[in-house]
Amino acid sequence: MNNADNIIETRRRTAKLIIDVVLNKIHVLEALKNFPKNSDDPSVLVCFHILVHYEADEDIRKKDPLYKETQDEFLVETAETLIKGEPLPVNIIKEYKDYYESDLFYKVKDNKSILKRLGKFINL
Repeated sequence: MNNADNIIETRRRTAKLIIDVVLNKIHVLEALKNFPKNSDDPSVLVCFHILVHYEADEDIRKKDPLYKETQDEFLVETAETLIKGEPLPVNIIKEYKDYYESDLFYKVKDNKSILKRLGKFINL
């Protein structure tokens, strides 16, 4: 598999995780735990942080149905782009640039590690 094929496959795997979260097939922490770890594709890296923000906004989504709908639509649009193997729009990548340039990945893939890192990320 060449590098372009690998990027497309990683985008598709990422899209599936996002869709599974939106459809409540998996919890967002499970998606983060299974997130592709070896990608340097900004479109994939941004999605990790989009999911982190999604998890952090859980309380807001419960209280505000319009916010939930908007956030879910954004995730679906993001997944639709990635499932085609296409990169995310430049404005989305730029919006999350400060986040994805800092490493949030732990080599250990367990919920305790993810929660610890997520807590640091959202300053808990």
